[in-house]
Amino acid sequence: MNASPDTPTCEIVTIGSELLLGQILDTNTGYLARKLGRLGVATRFRTSVGDRLEEIGQVIRSAVERCDMVITTGGLGPTLDDLTREAVARAAGVELELKEELIEQIEAYFARIGYRMPENNRRQAYVPAGSEVIHNPVGTAPCFVAEVDATPVICLPGVPRELSYLWDREIAPWIRERFGLSDQQVTYRVLKVVGLSESRVDALISDLMGVGKNPELGLLASSGEIKVRITATARGDTDADRLIRPVEEEIRSRLGNKIFGIDDETLEGVIDSLLLGKGMTLCILETFTAGLAAQRMYRIPATQLLDSRVIPDRERLLRLLEEPAWSVHAQSATSLAHKAKEMAQVDVALSILGFPENNEPSTGMQAVAAVVGDGFAKEFSWQMGGDFRAFQERGTVIGLNTLRLALLASA
Repeated sequence: MNASPDTPTCEIVTIGSELLLGQILDTNTGYLARKLGRLGVATRFRTSVGDRLEEIGQVIRSAVERCDMVITTGGLGPTLDDLTREAVARAAGVELELKEELIEQIEAYFARIGYRMPENNRRQAYVPAGSEVIHNPVGTAPCFVAEVDATPVICLPGVPRELSYLWDREIAPWIRERFGLSDQQVTYRVLKVVGLSESRVDALISDLMGVGKNPELGLLASSGEIKVRITATARGDTDADRLIRPVEEEIRSRLGNKIFGIDDETLEGVIDSLLLGKGMTLCILETFTAGLAAQRMYRIPATQLLDSRVIPDRERLLRLLEEPAWSVHAQSATSLAHKAKEMAQVDVALSILGFPENNEPSTGMQAVAAVVGDGFAKEFSWQMGGDFRAFQERGTVIGLNTLRLALLASA
């Protein structure tokens, strides 16, 4: 999300040496960035810092200079290396003050879980003087909002469960009120594309993109799939849909059936729905993809995939084809799909055929995907270079997409 001149901006600061050492995975930043975006707040910076007082203070001072608000997570525990309180107080130029009511709340929390509060938990009852305290009923770390040069610094716990609880009940309403965001929301629609490169998608829709537009477009590439994100800022779902719909229709007119789904839809989910709607069952036979296509289909409860098989080498493939020799071409892949359909007694079969050249995975590969059904067939062949894992991931997506397109074209 790009910020327009009236869009509040935020920097997220995650605090804890364990993050920098890779001992725990930071999920808080992604969670907060998504939640802020839906409020209409643009996350402009994401910073991690270890448990050093001066370094935390430097990060906070930099953050308040370049954003409208700062959110920190972590460093609010009872131990000596939990330094967020001290760092924020220094940045604000104030002392820490003890809140007796917070001691009572922490003691009550320990009593509820059957323990007596350890003495070092008293540290958690100190906050920068003048802060607005945010009570935390699901943990021992009270949170607070401190003003540093008239910029709010919102300090939250690092425990994800506590953070999400406080976000929904305390932080999101506070931000809406502070920045006057109660009458707007940010709505996303994601169009999922397969069969085109990121650069090709960009060339086809780049004239619709631009900083500050409403809605805005963004591209995200992943293995074999491109996501086109349409982001609208509006007052309610109806206004958001009114902004998004014409842009989505224009993109669909340009990309056609390269778009396989929206939002949380998956390629395998779309395929299974097509099979179910046509009353068809499926078998998949794979070589170099080693069952990855079948694995994706098997993730779906009550999937229409009834059978799958992996042929790991050329010798077994020859025995299955009952041919003296073979090469990787559409005819071989189609013969393989017919064999799979016959053996499994299903309506549709997909074969994904190929082996690394000279038995060296890094040298390249020619591959073919073939689909056969009652009254329809489709093949697609391609050449790949790179590492073997990339071959497998790309082959899986291409094979499944060939199946999708065959089902769309079938009567």
